[in-house]
Amino acid sequence: MAELNATISNLLNLAALIGVGLAALYFGFGGITYMTSGGSPMRAESGKKACFDALVGLGLVLSARVITSIIQGAIVR
Repeated sequence: MAELNATISNLLNLAALIGVGLAALYFGFGGITYMTSGGSPMRAESGKKACFDALVGLGLVLSARVITSIIQGAIVR
């Protein structure tokens, strides 16, 4: 059981790392889009939406990690 627990924990850590990395890249893309909008309201709104979406995705990744660790802790007991 300890080996399975360690494997699941490693997979969750890897998934969280990938999710955080993708959110950071998307946030950077949104920031660059916003900064280079050149006064275009449509591009500025697109950049702001991308930044907001990246933050929501980051929140989902982190909350999923917390929820799965709580469930994993309850199963081990």
